[in-house]
Formats: sequence, structure tokens, C-alpha cells
Amino acid sequence: MDFGASFAKYVLFIFNMLVLACGILVIVFGSLLTADVVDLKNLADSFQISGIPICIIVIGCIISIIAFIGCCGAIRENTCLTIIYAVVMLVLFVLQIIIVLYIWLEQESFLNTMNSIVNKAWTTRHENGRLMDVLQMEFNCCGQFGSQDYFGEAVPNSCCGRSATSCSMISVLIKPGCSQAFKDFWTTHISIAKYAGMVVAGVELIAIIFACCIANQSRNERRRAPYY
Repeated sequence: MDFGASFAKYVLFIFNMLVLACGILVIVFGSLLTADVVDLKNLADSFQISGIPICIIVIGCIISIIAFIGCCGAIRENTCLTIIYAVVMLVLFVLQIIIVLYIWLEQESFLNTMNSIVNKAWTTRHENGRLMDVLQMEFNCCGQFGSQDYFGEAVPNSCCGRSATSCSMISVLIKPGCSQAFKDFWTTHISIAKYAGMVVAGVELIAIIFACCIANQSRNERRRAPYY
């Protein structure tokens, strides 16, 4: 290989290492997000709340596997493996862009669903108080719209945290309602998912370009080999 091809080879290897790192970060992010909402599975009939975290983890796993294959293809200068890597990465790149655009366009609709989730937990709290308790402990909130929602009834201990043995209205006056707290939580994480997806897609695109360059250079060298 000439200097340009060698440069592309090592750049592709480095970029795949970056993609691999990004894939691992995506998996970690999805895992943390899943851990935050795992106790809310009883709300699945209202909204598949664990769907997005699981998709994020799956995407992270795919990115990591493909990046590892790309590293092997680049360092071994394997044309077939590099072409397969480039094609798969291109498909993954397109799908990732579609997902990011979907999240971007449907963000408002998605966030509006948060109110129905909290409303379901609130209206069913007398039959199943666990759902509202989970929301109040996980998101450090109290009541549907604020602690005043408990006016005339006992404030649950979950409003004061996981380890609280008692809770009074005065101690939770400044706490936000779970409707707003839950919505803010998803607003933040959706933004992270969007921009992280864009960054990863940009790195993938660069890797695809260099993979195509290396595959083309390797193929040309094989064609010219009999004449050397």
C-alpha cells in the first residue's frame, strides 16, 4: 500500500475504535435509562416505556460488533471484510438517521404521553399505590401536579424519599409535581439520545468513506500485482 492507503487504513482503525467506544457508551446510556424506569413496567398497557431504552441498547450492541469487524478488516487489509463492513455500516447509518429524525419529529407527541402515564398512576393510587410511589421516589416529586394534590389526605412517605419513615405537607411544599418532573426527565434524555445519535452517525459516515478507499486500493493492488 502507498502512503495514502496506509494512512486511510490506520485512520479507519482509529475511527472504528471511536465507533466502538461510542457503541459502548450508547449501551451504558440505554442500560442506565432502563434501570431508571424498570419499576414502571406495570404501566406498559398505557405506554411501552421500556421500548426506547431497549432499542438504544440493541443499537449500541450492533454498532460495537460492526466496529470490531471494521477494526479487523482494516488492520488485516481484507477487501471482502472491509466491503461487507462498509455496506453494513451504510445500512446502519441510514437506519440511525431515520430513528433520530423520527425522535426529533415525534418528540412533542412523545412528551405529551408523559401526562397520561402520571395521570394513570395518580388515578389508580388507591388500588395500587406502588406505581405512584415509584414515580415520587425515582423523580423526587410529590403528587400529580404538586404536594397540594394530597390536601385532605396523608402525604405518602415516598414523597420524602426512599428511606423516609414519615412525611408531612410542609416538608414537600417546594417539590415539583410528578407530571412535570417525569416530563423533564424524558425531555433531557431524548435530547441526549438525539445528539448522541447524530455524533455517532457522523463518525460512522467517516468510517464508511475510509473503508471504501481501503477496499478500492486493495482491489487495485491485486489487479496490478501480476505486472510487478
